[in-house]
Amino acid sequence: MKKILFFILLATQISVSGQTTDSRPTTSPDSIKTIFKDDIVISSTRAGNNTPTTFQTISKEELNKNNLGQDLPFLLDNTPSAVTTSDAGSGVGYTGIRIRGSDNTRVNVTLNGIPVNDAESQTTYYVDLPDVASSAQSIQIQRGIGSSTNGGSAFGATVSMQTQSPSERPFVEVNVSGGSFNTFKLNGKIGTGVSKDFFFEGSASWITSDGYIQRASSNLVSYFSQIGFMKNNTLLKLVYFAGQERTYQAWNGVPEDSLKTNRRFNDLGTDYGQKLPAYKNQVDNYNQDYFQLLFAQNLPKHLNLNLGLFATLGHGYYEEYKAGQTFNNYFENHDTLDIASDLVRQKWLKNIFYGGTFALNYDYKNISATFGGLLGQYRGQNFGKVIWAENFSDFDKNARYYDGRSTKNDFNVYAKFNYELLQKVNIYLDVQYRYVGHSANGIDDDKWNYRFANQWHFFNPKAGLIYKIKPQHHVYASYALGNREPSRSDILEALASNKTVKPETMHNVEAGCKFLNRKFPFIINYYLMQYKDQLVLTGKLNDVGNPIKENVPVSYRTGIELSGSVNIFSKKNERKVFAINYNFAYSINRIKSFDEYIYTYDDDYSPVDSLTQIIPHKNSNISFSPNIVAALEFVGYPVNGLEISLMNKAVSKQYLDNTSNENRKLKPFFYSNLRISYRLPLKRDDKEIKFTLLFNNIFNRFYESNGYSYSERYYSGGEKTDTYTYNYYYPQAGINMLGGLSVRF
Repeated sequence: MKKILFFILLATQISVSGQTTDSRPTTSPDSIKTIFKDDIVISSTRAGNNTPTTFQTISKEELNKNNLGQDLPFLLDNTPSAVTTSDAGSGVGYTGIRIRGSDNTRVNVTLNGIPVNDAESQTTYYVDLPDVASSAQSIQIQRGIGSSTNGGSAFGATVSMQTQSPSERPFVEVNVSGGSFNTFKLNGKIGTGVSKDFFFEGSASWITSDGYIQRASSNLVSYFSQIGFMKNNTLLKLVYFAGQERTYQAWNGVPEDSLKTNRRFNDLGTDYGQKLPAYKNQVDNYNQDYFQLLFAQNLPKHLNLNLGLFATLGHGYYEEYKAGQTFNNYFENHDTLDIASDLVRQKWLKNIFYGGTFALNYDYKNISATFGGLLGQYRGQNFGKVIWAENFSDFDKNARYYDGRSTKNDFNVYAKFNYELLQKVNIYLDVQYRYVGHSANGIDDDKWNYRFANQWHFFNPKAGLIYKIKPQHHVYASYALGNREPSRSDILEALASNKTVKPETMHNVEAGCKFLNRKFPFIINYYLMQYKDQLVLTGKLNDVGNPIKENVPVSYRTGIELSGSVNIFSKKNERKVFAINYNFAYSINRIKSFDEYIYTYDDDYSPVDSLTQIIPHKNSNISFSPNIVAALEFVGYPVNGLEISLMNKAVSKQYLDNTSNENRKLKPFFYSNLRISYRLPLKRDDKEIKFTLLFNNIFNRFYESNGYSYSERYYSGGEKTDTYTYNYYYPQAGINMLGGLSVRF
């Protein structure tokens, strides 16, 4: 109740702003009247058929096919240039997706046009959005920079999520699934339909899993509700989405020497000497709440207005057992001897991101235009507490051994213009101005004082054209410029060494051909993503020993992507009986020049700067950027309601760092998933009983989809050692299965 009151109070204080609309009508089930479609709330930040960029839209039906408990990245695994990973190895808990080699920090994610990426780390934590796919109407992925959107610039892709549209009729839906590693999911939905212009829908999900990796358990809960008014030219709705996650930590990965002996090994929560059982509460515990008030209105003279207010609240901590710590390093003024002690600490994060979006859209004949933007502010607290220490009890368990506050202001406006010339050529222009002000101060967890206040002004233009050879045969080309500010950790790590870190810039060229034939549709495109001052890890450390990223002057990604399908229909009734879906990506990803730093440590494990080894590299591969990513799916429809799918995925080798060292890499991997689903034929389309079986990695291939590496040398007795390299990996589960039952009536 406090959160609802807070949102109402917030709405009275923030100036009105939001998204754009379109004027496509639909028909109410109760009477012949025109109402909005619900996709108007995201149309201004999405690409359309006349947008000359590379994108794919995944429907609710496609998402639901594999939605048996795994996180959203795994439901998007079959999209072009996508590589997914899971810390727990089973697709539940901490998961990630790389698109064109770009990780979660470089993929812009929005929910109903409102930014989801954490403002400071720039990462999207999908574990904080458990089962978001069950509440999604569609998801669009724009690869490259894409069209202007809200939030940080997309340096790999944009993922635009739209929450579910109101159902025309009342319904109740129950989804139950479970399988390997004690994975279990329960999801329930209810909706009133659009009745007398009003609607309400709600859903709740509970997902649990033990994980493939030892103790990598997850306990995830999510809630979704929307209530609104929908009549003729007006839409107003309040959306609430919440996620609660409690996951046992598995983010250290598995040491290389353990892969053959115990590939499920997890050292987190242990005292490394194995004197004690693993600490049971070595968990990440975080809650996140999304409030969105969305309004759309048709206006005269072919105009649409869309406004929105939002507030995203987050709070939580991760707790960890630390062996052999010096208590005085946490609380310097505490009256204790400088002796080692095992202890338990919590690292907390509390934040709020609030503001508004707006868009005004014009669409008439051969001209469409949009003017929109966002005004938002992020406020965050980072602090830590010690809640238990061996042999110590006389200390304040609520005292903060580090504490920091930060504020980040984000403002952008954009204008998009599309002109259709002679029904053959579409000319597209898109310009965006973005202001970012980021300030912070406090004591870091390494016990040093910091303070910074940065401001950036970014201008991001885009332009392109589409030539329509035939109504379903298009060629397109576009150019886009994007700028991206450094993250909080990038700033702090550089600040600790009195260094400066610069924003990154990317030039993006996209060119392709779309052939949207019913039987043999395909899309082929070429891309070039040229970076200036890209931030990469070089092995360099700051003055308190943390790895820092450095700007490299020139780096790039370039490649081709092909996706399409072959559809075979029955001659008797034109029913689809077989399909082949495919995508293939080949890319070259290079850093022109950078220096690798390998530190030499003395007997006290302090770096000896004079002995630091510096290794220059030329034209090296960008880390985690495979040259080949391919997927091939065979789908058969033997009888009405029955679907059998065999999906195959192949990923070539990837390097763990930017040195192209063959001893620091992920080996190529390949896996196959088999899905069998059957929908009982029912008289009414809005009723459904569906059974699904999903067998993952059916050939039981052992592979690792993520990892990290670091190298160091030692100096003892006047002698330097050789370089030691330590590789850590994230093994994925062998053959495993999930089964589910869905009932809607």
